[in-house]
Amino acid sequence: MFQGLSPELSIVHSRHPDRKEKVMALRNGIVPGLLTTTILERGVTIERLEVAVIGAEHEVFSESALVQIAGRVGRSFAYPAGTITFFHYGKSKAMVEAVHHIQMMNKDAMKRGLLDE
Repeated sequence: MFQGLSPELSIVHSRHPDRKEKVMALRNGIVPGLLTTTILERGVTIERLEVAVIGAEHEVFSESALVQIAGRVGRSFAYPAGTITFFHYGKSKAMVEAVHHIQMMNKDAMKRGLLDE
């Protein structure tokens, strides 16, 4: 899948001097993955993106933040599906509410004919 590419993940945070370049490397398929802080919470669209939130029970991950992070998945017409995975040490209230929020939005979208079953 990533033949000829570095098998290593790239790492970036909000103050990293090469932040934009690292995100573009992921977007362009140059690196197979990116370990990051919440900088990809909003405004990033990358085809075939799978997302894992490590430490999802941490207080930095509010319901709205988790919903926004999950919203990075499946943002392509050609590849509308994907997986969001929360890795955690016990479910937080925010995690439970985020999952419920996403389920309700998907149910509403299904009723409106915006999603396939």
